[in-house]
Amino acid sequence: MAETAAPADSHHTAGLLVIADDFTGANDTGVALVAQGMAVCVQLDVTDSAAEARAGRALIYSTDSRAMSATDAAQKVTQAVQAGLPVPGGKGWVFKKIDSTLRGNLGAETEAALMALDCPLAIIAPAVPQLGRVIKDGLCYVNDRLLTETEFATDPKTPVSTASVGGRLAEQTALRQHHVSLEVLRSADFQAQLFALAASGVRIVVADCQTPEDLNLIIRAAESLPFRPLLVGASGLSHALAQHCLAPQILPRQTATRTTAPLLAVVGSMSEIAAQQIAFVQQRRPVSLVDIDVLRLFSADSGELLAALSAEIRHAVGEGKHCFIRTRQSEEQRHSVALFCQQKNISRLQMGERIAAFLGQLIQHVLQQPETKPGGLYLSGGDIALAVARALGAKEFEIKGQIAGCVPWGFLPDSPFHRLPVMTKAGGFGTENTLLEVLRFIEEKLSD
Repeated sequence: MAETAAPADSHHTAGLLVIADDFTGANDTGVALVAQGMAVCVQLDVTDSAAEARAGRALIYSTDSRAMSATDAAQKVTQAVQAGLPVPGGKGWVFKKIDSTLRGNLGAETEAALMALDCPLAIIAPAVPQLGRVIKDGLCYVNDRLLTETEFATDPKTPVSTASVGGRLAEQTALRQHHVSLEVLRSADFQAQLFALAASGVRIVVADCQTPEDLNLIIRAAESLPFRPLLVGASGLSHALAQHCLAPQILPRQTATRTTAPLLAVVGSMSEIAAQQIAFVQQRRPVSLVDIDVLRLFSADSGELLAALSAEIRHAVGEGKHCFIRTRQSEEQRHSVALFCQQKNISRLQMGERIAAFLGQLIQHVLQQPETKPGGLYLSGGDIALAVARALGAKEFEIKGQIAGCVPWGFLPDSPFHRLPVMTKAGGFGTENTLLEVLRFIEEKLSD
């Protein structure tokens, strides 16, 4: 007999509205909420939903605005707030999911959310200590390296020129902000200081964080304020919110069944960790690699390329092989892509959009063939995951759980492929064995 949790009080079952700037970030947030027993559905279009956040339910919008202009990103966030509210009784939380490496429109989106909510204060904490991402003296570090010294600073679509959280915010908003040190955060009167800052006209508080407990301190202080502040952060802060403010429910244990159907993986991220994950699997399992020369997508024979790649993928899956489609074959490729963009007068955004659109079209073409039946679809890279989901006719993603600590999985309930398990991962997340853990999940996947 399945165990159930005792009913939670009305405070703990308050609804939650989450607004994320990309699809994989939305899914990362949703995983923590599913673990607490909430029903979670990620909406892929802020203009195509009549849903709202309500008790016991989390509504998550993916605005896909990370690489947009500041003006367009702000408009998307405003639309999402207006679509997802009101939260009944004013007890619900609003969480603005941002990238832990400060990519995207931090200032414009935070200001837009504050204005749409008519909220006096935003608390910003992008740290994810479990993944080596912390904030020290207002600066972002990744595995003890300053953000500007990592590959995230030269991201092909959304490069970052400063490691300062406050500096990134000030690029797009003039709202008054204040930096909170670890000493203040860990003091006994942190909540009182937050209230005083809001009363003095400060609209944005940037908090240092180095441990999960620091994130818990932020949530406890936010909960004790006489108003609901806007919470702005990455998966670290969303997990702290879920664990502290939402009553957990013990869900029935699912049984496992074996399947021989292979994994079809689309690794559109050019990050080093994504390449390491593929190499790690290659050393331990027989896999079929399908490499895509992204520069050919701008040539006259891109249609022929689509047909050839589709046939290669269908053949691999038909033989029962795990099939990995990748866009990065070497570190030098990042530089060749940048040079190609300069020569052809193509922006990084245009390049990224073309790659994502092509991969979405490719996967749709592959799966439409009745003989192609993979056991699961793995999508690495936020833009890629969203493009593929949309190409498959999906408007939402129903999250069921998480694999390997950083890979949300679920179904596309309104897609023709609604029974196909889908896994998503942000490109720069995970360890070298993450993809191997995904394979094990598919080989002994949870039963429907």
